[in-house]
Amino acid sequence: MQLARIAVRLDVFTPLAHGPADAETVAKACSCDATGMRALLDYLTSLNLLERRGNTYALTPTADAFLVPGRKTYAGGVVMNETTPELWESMLQAFRTGQPTRHAEDWVQDAWLESYSHWQPAKSLEMWRAAGIEPGRRPGLRLLDLACGCAVKSLVLAQADPAVRVTCVDRAEVLEVARDLADRLHVTSQVTFRPGDLLKDDFGENWFNAILLGQISYYLTPAQNAGLFRRIQRTLAPGGKFVIDAIMASDSDAPTKPASFVTALLWAISGGAAHTFDHYQSWLTDAGFSRVSQLSERWLVAVK
Repeated sequence: MQLARIAVRLDVFTPLAHGPADAETVAKACSCDATGMRALLDYLTSLNLLERRGNTYALTPTADAFLVPGRKTYAGGVVMNETTPELWESMLQAFRTGQPTRHAEDWVQDAWLESYSHWQPAKSLEMWRAAGIEPGRRPGLRLLDLACGCAVKSLVLAQADPAVRVTCVDRAEVLEVARDLADRLHVTSQVTFRPGDLLKDDFGENWFNAILLGQISYYLTPAQNAGLFRRIQRTLAPGGKFVIDAIMASDSDAPTKPASFVTALLWAISGGAAHTFDHYQSWLTDAGFSRVSQLSERWLVAVK
């Protein structure tokens, strides 16, 4: 990642935004040595950020979307923020002192990155089917997506079933990414975009047939999760399903790598953590859900 950081700092992607070029041309545009630039471009090619054709290099669609300054999807800030030595030094100090760094997340850039994920649509439909929500099986399904980000998980369900109606809730600036993705998926007419605060807003009673919550639960305290789940239970129609998509921690003596990584990283930067299924089940049962089932390491469904 440090070489990717160097490439962003040197802005090697802009000279290639107008078309393929050789290492000498890119080096001249970036005021760099041609031999060193060729080595860097070859490394970026190995990361599938560039394509090499003989002596010339070209941007891949991923680099074109995310690494050219000025693009609405530009994510160079993510690369810089997550590779800065100061971040990792502050995390080291967090483990020493017990005080998380409170590192600011860039939710907008995170949403742009996820909105172009090639694997997320199919995985999202797999999640809905595992939860018993099959496209075309529930005419007029009303779905609330809380802290939706780019909302890809809900929007692909709307794309698969034109009768689905989705309400997306997040910060106004994040919802712009969800709007863009809805346009790309041709489902804008099926979606309502609602700027709001999931910890404060009233979403009504007995209205939505399904509600989705993602990894934002990592960042909430146990009391906040418990309170949110009570409000979600009121918002669901009888028989409605609450789906959570968040890696769950394990109580066993052999913690899983994904959950333990999430907990260590999130604790250091925000004080957050992955929660166990037992914790979720306790909060959901106390909120009044009649049945709570774990579907996978990261999916669970609760029925009102």
